Amino acid sequence: MTDPYDEDAPIRIDPPGFDHERIERAVREILIGIGEDPDRDGLLETPARVARAFAEQFAGLRQRPEEVLNKVFEADHDEMVLVKDIEVYSTCVPSRQTVNAVGGRKRAADVRVGDELYTLVDGEVRTTAVTRISSREVRELVEVVTEKGVFKVTPDHPVATPEGWREAKDVAGLFIEWTPPRKLCRKRPAIVYGHDFGYLVGTICADGTVGKNYVSLVVNDQEYAKKFAEAVRRSLGFDAQIEAVSRPSGFTGLDTPGYRVRVVSSYLADLVRQYVGGDAHHMRQRFPRVVLRDVETFRGFLDGYIDGDGCRSARSGGSTILGGNVPFLEDLAQIIGARFTPSTGSRSALWVADSWFRRHGFRAEYDHPSRLVESEWAKVLQVRPVHATGTKPYTVYSFKCDPHPTFLINGHLTHNCEHHLVPFHGLAHVGYTPNEKGQITGLSKLARLVDVYARRPQVQERLTSQIADALMRVLEPRGVIVVIEAEHLCMTMRGVRKPGARTVTSAVRGDFREYAETRAEAMSLILGRSS
Repeated sequence: MTDPYDEDAPIRIDPPGFDHERIERAVREILIGIGEDPDRDGLLETPARVARAFAEQFAGLRQRPEEVLNKVFEADHDEMVLVKDIEVYSTCVPSRQTVNAVGGRKRAADVRVGDELYTLVDGEVRTTAVTRISSREVRELVEVVTEKGVFKVTPDHPVATPEGWREAKDVAGLFIEWTPPRKLCRKRPAIVYGHDFGYLVGTICADGTVGKNYVSLVVNDQEYAKKFAEAVRRSLGFDAQIEAVSRPSGFTGLDTPGYRVRVVSSYLADLVRQYVGGDAHHMRQRFPRVVLRDVETFRGFLDGYIDGDGCRSARSGGSTILGGNVPFLEDLAQIIGARFTPSTGSRSALWVADSWFRRHGFRAEYDHPSRLVESEWAKVLQVRPVHATGTKPYTVYSFKCDPHPTFLINGHLTHNCEHHLVPFHGLAHVGYTPNEKGQITGLSKLARLVDVYARRPQVQERLTSQIADALMRVLEPRGVIVVIEAEHLCMTMRGVRKPGARTVTSAVRGDFREYAETRAEAMSLILGRSS
């Protein structure tokens, strides 16, 4: 690693979005402000050195955890994996502004400790609990106007942009991460992956109808409808009912009895659209590569798709799929190692041999999001200053939340301000229990993941939660534990000036949260190190 204070450091390569010259100018102003001459010999190179240090310190802003945890191994390992002693170096809402709380919007002044707020974690809607509230008075706010809504915060309040966290006063012309507030309260099922989930996706791709807030299946075969309803119940937890219906026959034109399974869920409808490329029409949908997460899910997909758009061969060991979406069938043929020649007519045939797995094998793909990504980018149209013109200032509130320190304001993702741009340093301990497939990642990847989140403007509580959530999302283990012990320079260099004071934070997920004995075992290993 290049020493940012080295006189002979090589020519810098700044990360995207990093304004080296602007930081140099700001450091010069700081030196002048404290009564120093930035042009004297000892300080002449200081602004450039500090800028290089900031580029290094905040490099994690441009890295994603998926880029670090990009490889997993089928190690058939079901015991705890723990990496110890990983080194770590690493505003406010006005009273009348509403925040997105569970149960409905609330004014900031009405939020209480224990209330749950909505937030976004890597595009997924989550909830977080308010654990502490503080307030102060200010005379200046900004009103941020986006193409999706309007909100007021303090000028330095951080908001999420594609370039990282930016202060609200500086986001004119940029984009802010946003999710539709009206959809926050909808039910988000816990997806159970495997054959039933694959069968659900395959059936919808073959014969389903995807509306704005529902998914339905209308078929003549009652057993097929029953299998689909059971797959919905087992994989999503929805109670899918079967009802008798009649519909005109495409062959005779007469009403024909059939069966309908209708699932009213905007979440499921949006999820299917995400899987098939945003257009659920059978002739335009793309192949849903999410079903390639494991072979059982893919087998379920094949069964559901063949039950809808295929027919079983009475003499050969396999089935024939008929469809008009040629790119879809081409992708499927490549996955199972089948020959496929598109027809010049309206429908093409793809032969799926029962022996496809034995002859061709299967390559799992883990990098496709299986849960719904509910966020999008809303363009900022204007940022307007708002001043308190009378004698009474604005009262603004700051919320500390757990397990996620971020929260939504009118659907826009924000978090509380970092207090100081000085680092904290210490040790991180990261452990996880592999999933049922025994998948593990390289031990060095865990250290790199800590580094990704530590090298950005950060608070220790959020750093701890972000590491745990990234591991749960990418590796899908049975449980995760993260413990960080750090000394904060904002306490040793300034303020209370207490050298040696250490702050300990922890985040537990899955088995480590549910089972006290598992959590105790991990803590005994972490705390049992020799000093």
